[in-house]
Amino acid sequence: MANDKDFVVNGPVVVGKDTKVTVGTVTSGAVDLSTGNYFVDSPSGAYTYSFTNPGAVQAFQIEATGGSPAVASAFSTTLFDSGGGVPSATVTNGIDLATDGGLVWVKSRTNQGASLTQNNLSDTERGTGRKLITNLTNAEIVGSYENCSAFNNNGFTYADGFGDSSNKASWTFKKQAKFFDIVTWTGTGSTRTIAHNLGVAPGMIIVKAVSGSALNGVSNWTVYHRGVDASYPEQYRLYLDSTSARVDQTNPWNDTAPTSSLFTIGTDSYLNANGDSFIAYIFAHDTASDGLIQCGRYTGTATSVAINLGWQPQWLLIKKSDGNEDWSIVDNVRGMGTDPLAPGLKALAPNSAVAEETPTYSPIVPSSTGFTAHTGYDARYCANGGTYVYMAIRSASAPAITWPTSIEWTQGTTPSTPAEGATDVYTFTTDDGGTTYTGIQSIDTAS
Repeated sequence: MANDKDFVVNGPVVVGKDTKVTVGTVTSGAVDLSTGNYFVDSPSGAYTYSFTNPGAVQAFQIEATGGSPAVASAFSTTLFDSGGGVPSATVTNGIDLATDGGLVWVKSRTNQGASLTQNNLSDTERGTGRKLITNLTNAEIVGSYENCSAFNNNGFTYADGFGDSSNKASWTFKKQAKFFDIVTWTGTGSTRTIAHNLGVAPGMIIVKAVSGSALNGVSNWTVYHRGVDASYPEQYRLYLDSTSARVDQTNPWNDTAPTSSLFTIGTDSYLNANGDSFIAYIFAHDTASDGLIQCGRYTGTATSVAINLGWQPQWLLIKKSDGNEDWSIVDNVRGMGTDPLAPGLKALAPNSAVAEETPTYSPIVPSSTGFTAHTGYDARYCANGGTYVYMAIRSASAPAITWPTSIEWTQGTTPSTPAEGATDVYTFTTDDGGTTYTGIQSIDTAS
């Protein structure tokens, strides 16, 4: 008689007419075996799997795609040099702006003078040769320098008419459901709703008057953020061009929370002056296990506070919402830091034209499940009792997976983990209720 303990699965589970495949649930690496026998996941960063609720005898598979490829095709931090006699720079980041549309945010990292160190925003809705500057209240500027001269199918071309030699940081956001959208409208002066295509409720909305006779485009950058108040965020605003704390003024969002398809604006002139043109950059809040972006809040403590996203961030926008502090953008390309007591974090401010700052300390330290804000180093990131809002974008790096120690891998070797954007399939069986599992990498880099 065959010994069932020697049974080994040497390939994927074969699905036939008598086999029922049920897609189960994975939450931050926790595989609930009571929910199905096929699990689809996108691990990134340092990632740990655990198996719960197994049957007495059970076979199941995990389809793992490394680094959440949806992130890499929707968002990019890319550094590039411009100037020095070069009239433009072509940035290749793999994002199809020509087809899908999106936003390019560029900031010089070096001090080239205020006019050359602005936060310049170009987008596909307004078109090439146009920019908005987040650290100024100006209307849209139309010209031949410091903006996108082309939106390409794998990045963009940036015009640098001054010929200054500088290193720049660029952040590209593609229009995509559950991530980012751009909408425009003409103000009416009356309360109205604005449609968007996120498919989930926005976590943050940034609105700017572009042009028009009422304001002549000169207005503050008005920000809705779901974390600006624990109960009624729709009653408040922040200003992206300012260090100011949250403001409860003129009912900008008509006391109405945004939905998965609409947001509401009141009669406030910065959002709805009659006849003026407006643009909104809309960022999602998605808590699904494969989500790309989250917008939240945290309160500083006497030591540190750990923020759990369920994944490692590659980009963070942070603002102290109850105090007068700069906004700050940090990312893993320029450096977030690994030790709060050492340099490493590199910060740029949306509300300022100052060059990149490298502080003595690194109060923001990313982890495999989020990030930690450390108190006592910089009030922009964490002060005891202070309230902070953030927007976080998921890392697209290849994962470093830790499997349960109860797995007995065939040939005694733990298999490789999926590369960034690659999909691998792993097959597991147990016949002792989960005390031990037999595992094999069934498919390495599925097409």
